[in-house]
Amino acid sequence: MIAMDTAIDYMYGLRVKNIRYSMDYSRTGADGTGDCSGTVYAALRKAGASDAGWVLNTDSMHDWLLKNGFRLIACNQEWHAKRGDIVIFGEKGKSGGAAGHVVIFISHIQIIHCTWKNDAVNGVFVENEGTACPYSMGWYVYRLDQQATTSHSKSSTQASQLATDIHWICEKWHFVTNTPIYLRTAPTVQSDKIALLGTGSCIQYDAYGYKDGYVWLRQPRADGTYGYLASGKCVGHRRTSYWGSFD
Repeated sequence: MIAMDTAIDYMYGLRVKNIRYSMDYSRTGADGTGDCSGTVYAALRKAGASDAGWVLNTDSMHDWLLKNGFRLIACNQEWHAKRGDIVIFGEKGKSGGAAGHVVIFISHIQIIHCTWKNDAVNGVFVENEGTACPYSMGWYVYRLDQQATTSHSKSSTQASQLATDIHWICEKWHFVTNTPIYLRTAPTVQSDKIALLGTGSCIQYDAYGYKDGYVWLRQPRADGTYGYLASGKCVGHRRTSYWGSFD
């Protein structure tokens, strides 16, 4: 099962690392450089997508997305964008290289993508879709099939009930891990694991709370549920350690 929030977190991690845009070399950010399709491919692989055998370009990404549970929901027409939507620009069959582009929506009005415009805009950026997306090239919108996430949503709903005995303090910010940490379905180390976030992963959270000796961060997810991350230890409501930094 693909977790789009994990894919988005991977892109944020590349942003924190300040990778530079290049269609040569790794293309995935592994060597400090990446391009639009290479970084999105790597992000989706991190999130659970299948191995295509090579780093895909925008043109070859269409069929791969369908094989991984995405649906084509719009082609050159308006749609109501949601977090996790993947949009490929450029005519299918002719969009390889500089003739195409691909982005991930992080909200209904913002995208995250790897791009180059000038020396100042060179790498992974969060931008408003209305000004950053090359709609003149034509576009294809892919969304993860909701049927594939139904069972996950039910289990997540049950797990979220465990979060009712914690006082959440609202705070919208980013947390960058400095050690691998599990993202979980509830704020307890006994809960199910969603993903193991590697060192340098960037998490967007909307609240924090203290429970069972840990400072927990609450991450809104694309399916309307939450993921929970222990960001360090605490004694009561006093933090005693940090397992990352707040960016």
